[in-house]
Amino acid sequence: MAQAQAVPVLISNDNIRCELARIRLGSGMYDESWLQELIHNHPAMLPMSDIEPGFGELIAAAREVPCGHGSIDNLYLTPSGDIVVVETKLWRNSEMRRTVVAQTLDYIAALGAMSYDDLQKAVARGKQAAARLYDLVRDHPEALEEAEFIDAVARNLRRGRMVAIIVGDGIRAETEALSSLLQSHAGSHFTFALVELATWRSAKTGDILAVPSTLAKTVMIERGIVRIEQGVAVVHPVPKDDQRGPQTISLADFWEEMAKRAPTLPANIRSFLAALEPLGVYPDLKASLNIKADLADRERSVNFGYIQKSGQLWTNPASWDLPEGAWKPYLETLAGLIEGKVVTGSSNYVSTNGRSAPRIEQFLPKHTDAFVAAIETMLQKLKADRLLDRAESGHTKEAFR
Repeated sequence: MAQAQAVPVLISNDNIRCELARIRLGSGMYDESWLQELIHNHPAMLPMSDIEPGFGELIAAAREVPCGHGSIDNLYLTPSGDIVVVETKLWRNSEMRRTVVAQTLDYIAALGAMSYDDLQKAVARGKQAAARLYDLVRDHPEALEEAEFIDAVARNLRRGRMVAIIVGDGIRAETEALSSLLQSHAGSHFTFALVELATWRSAKTGDILAVPSTLAKTVMIERGIVRIEQGVAVVHPVPKDDQRGPQTISLADFWEEMAKRAPTLPANIRSFLAALEPLGVYPDLKASLNIKADLADRERSVNFGYIQKSGQLWTNPASWDLPEGAWKPYLETLAGLIEGKVVTGSSNYVSTNGRSAPRIEQFLPKHTDAFVAAIETMLQKLKADRLLDRAESGHTKEAFR
């Protein structure tokens, strides 16, 4: 028996219901140019938090940016100087999979041969472009100073450190083949992701719903190192002593910043995280490295603090929506380890000067065991409180029977 495809239904505020019909991109006005303009005008459609969580908000630089190997469909920057290249493809035949991968790798190689000024000139020749790259990010609250922004973009260009995304309709069926092909183009300086964009239209109003999704086979190239040499992408094998496994650009950047603070700090943090793993505590990289645990019957994760790229350990999330009897002893224990104090008020956190957070190296490696024990104690307290709440709730229900 043939399977019927599920159809989404749009329900309005006044409970009017309308079935949506799938739009097959590539038909009529819904071509690649339409798709390019859509994601240029709405960069938030690209699920960057799934692909590179440390990149932050995307800002569209231009469409159809000339780069010597053709034109990049969509180019984005972030306020911190990260680079994202997007190639839009409507899948019509299997031969396109090799074409799109080779084409995107060529774009990465071409960008790697550019200076900041070269990139600015190329962007200016694209569609919907700003005159100056820094003007795109200047007013963003997370923007670097102009000199720092230029240095960051130039460094990412030089290292070929960027995200390449293929966006299109029907990619899901090509995922396995594309993933295998990408693994044959080994490299570790860029992330390659596949994003499917499903579009649906209301027959009544003509309104369109666009639903982007990162596919399960989002790929971080891991089997080698791609270096840009005289404008050509050259693949070198990963050193045998490199046992870190695949990493996102965001995580690699985080470890680099930690190593700048102290050469042994990355290893110390990894050891700390490994000691927390049996407790169900895990790292979650966003703009910073968060230390979290998920508890049953609790929708929001418990956050024991986050390590910024500056090395500061902010513990204020530990008190979010939690009883004081759990978070206060935890913060007091951490403060005692470094001769600090607990700042309380609108935000509760550990500090050594009453104004800012301490550095993670003040805790690690000297106080690793005590830090882990403090987290374990807080978890036990939260679990005990939850059991007590359940017991009291059960007694209350029994009394009303």
